[in-house]
Amino acid sequence: MIFKKNKFAINTILIIILASCSSTSKNFEYNLIAPQDYKNNKYIEEIMSYESFFNEDLIKIQETIDKGLLNQSDLKFMRLLKSNYKKILSRKSYTLEINSSEKYSHEIIELIYKINLPIKVSWAATRANTFPKNILSEKISGFCSSFYDDATKSIGENLIHKGSPKLVIYSEEYLSVLEKLKFYNSNLILLKYNSGNFQEFASENLGILSSEERFKKISSLNPNQNLNFDPRSRDDFKEIILLIRPNQYKAMIPALRYYGGNNYRYLTFISILEELNNPLQLMDFEDSFIALSNFTSKKIIEGRLLSLENFLHQGILKDWLLIQVLKQSGAKTTEINGVTGNLFYQSNSCTKREIPLQRITPKLYSS
Repeated sequence: MIFKKNKFAINTILIIILASCSSTSKNFEYNLIAPQDYKNNKYIEEIMSYESFFNEDLIKIQETIDKGLLNQSDLKFMRLLKSNYKKILSRKSYTLEINSSEKYSHEIIELIYKINLPIKVSWAATRANTFPKNILSEKISGFCSSFYDDATKSIGENLIHKGSPKLVIYSEEYLSVLEKLKFYNSNLILLKYNSGNFQEFASENLGILSSEERFKKISSLNPNQNLNFDPRSRDDFKEIILLIRPNQYKAMIPALRYYGGNNYRYLTFISILEELNNPLQLMDFEDSFIALSNFTSKKIIEGRLLSLENFLHQGILKDWLLIQVLKQSGAKTTEINGVTGNLFYQSNSCTKREIPLQRITPKLYSS
């Protein structure tokens, strides 16, 4: 079924998407080896991520509980998971009210089909848009802060030696992110990238160019003496934070590494993902750190995430849809391994999100 926004009448149009009674859950191998390893089980992990909802999921949760191998903390978590799934699956229908000209209407419909729940969508031309113009940088309903703000927090809270200077290379578009980063460390050395030559920019601002000039002056004092020259990069900071356009990372990071070697720890903003298509392209940024959910990194490692195209937007929409379901179902407060980060859902409050900072390595990710 194809929904064309320009054909919606002024009157409200109702679309009902019903969960199929004959649907079966995904065929993941289920083999609980040891109580401490149950969270690593693919099937249970899928359920814990609240990706889609099937009656068979409740059976698997109960099987895990009945084995009697869980410690008290894990048993409490599994019982909460069971309670929330029962509430979600028992509700006869859910309702979403969305403007008929909503930019993300098509994506929401696709996500509704995948979540496998009876969701009724009320399209109203007179309703205000559900989503802001930029769902990455602006807060959407149900969440305590925007995705960009949470990614900034991830960088800020993971700075080493927080009082020491940090070099921040930024583009004009991320000035608002830069201002929020100052909350975590006010001792920032700011460099606005305004050059077309990444090598020259890196050489000049890491101190290599001035080091070479000093060597030339020293050598000119005694031209008959052969001196060994090993240019040294700056040592007044140990971390470099990159807040630049998506298409600038691929050239910027190699240029910085060429002149700075392993002297610095590189922290990249989430914008690094916005123009990547294949997850393997992340390896172009080996050993740099990025705020990325455990859900996403695990899917990449297992080869179950084949494309990153529009991934951030789709992830935000998917997590938003889940929050609407949880609120309408009456689910209890819980923690969820969401697409965009760890979601801390509260029934009577906004949802907090934490995005772990992960290092890109040949093994793909390492803490």
